Amino acid sequence: MTAQNLKDIGQVEAAHKTLWFSTMYAVFMIWLQTHLHLTLGGPVIPFLVGYMGAIGLEAYSKQFIEKQAEYPAKSIWKPLLICSVITAPLLVFVIYRLIHPKA
Repeated sequence: MTAQNLKDIGQVEAAHKTLWFSTMYAVFMIWLQTHLHLTLGGPVIPFLVGYMGAIGLEAYSKQFIEKQAEYPAKSIWKPLLICSVITAPLLVFVIYRLIHPKA
């Protein structure tokens, strides 16, 4: 959403950087979680790391969007639907692997 907002105000280069950084951040965090088997803190650690990433994106976007109140608020439903479509199959796969570990 941050990348799209930056694109809408004409900051295309910043939008591309945001999208690439967000993607690489997510991939790195997934790799870190799976390869280092971080179990300390349970589900709290991924939540905190994700929240810290969101705060970083917000701070980055504020460099380009000086007067945020001047821009109309957008609906969250379309991005939420996209995230759900991506997350649902992954969640089903994880549950399936938990139920059938040797399949």
